[in-house]
Amino acid sequence: MSLASHANISWCRCAGQAVFLDLEGDRYFCLPEPLGAIFQRWAAGEAIDRDAHAALVAAGVACADPKHRPQAVSFPAAARDLAHAGADRATWNSVQAIFGQLRAKHWLQRRPLAKILRGLPTPPAPAPRSSEEASLQAIAGAFVTSAMVLRTADQCLPRAIGAARLCWQRGLEAALILGVRLHPFAAHSWVQSGDAVVVGDLEQVRLYTPILVVR
Repeated sequence: MSLASHANISWCRCAGQAVFLDLEGDRYFCLPEPLGAIFQRWAAGEAIDRDAHAALVAAGVACADPKHRPQAVSFPAAARDLAHAGADRATWNSVQAIFGQLRAKHWLQRRPLAKILRGLPTPPAPAPRSSEEASLQAIAGAFVTSAMVLRTADQCLPRAIGAARLCWQRGLEAALILGVRLHPFAAHSWVQSGDAVVVGDLEQVRLYTPILVVR
């Protein structure tokens, strides 16, 4: 498992602002202006003076080496939704989806998110491409079925963790993504493989900018 982040802080550009996720601190934040603008210029390659760099280090968004600029998180835009085919009729897939969501919800009630992500399985070698999409679609359908049993409102994170874990256990290439939007602030979690959303609702995903990618 790898986290696309700078140390314990990951960030993205959203609505013209730099938005940060402190994974260990379990919080999202923005820098006050004009420090936020200075950070974006520095991250883009512009030289800044020693005092400005010291302010970024003090804010926890830069390391001591001014040449080490953290890269904004990015991921290919989603264009398809594998859940479009509807519920999966395979009972075992649905049972795994239900218990995967319940297990993730239990973890989130008792453990920090950073510890949960570190404990997720490392994906094995990807399955052959010819069978991969069908397998991903089966998982997507299983979580459509699980939504008939478990509530989905405010459950995007446990659903995404459960789906990502199931994908990786089956050797499927997928990413667990946390995204944000501003005005008003909101966060969303989903699982995506290439340009296809596995779990997370394509229309919702399009409203968010990835801030953390786990794969």
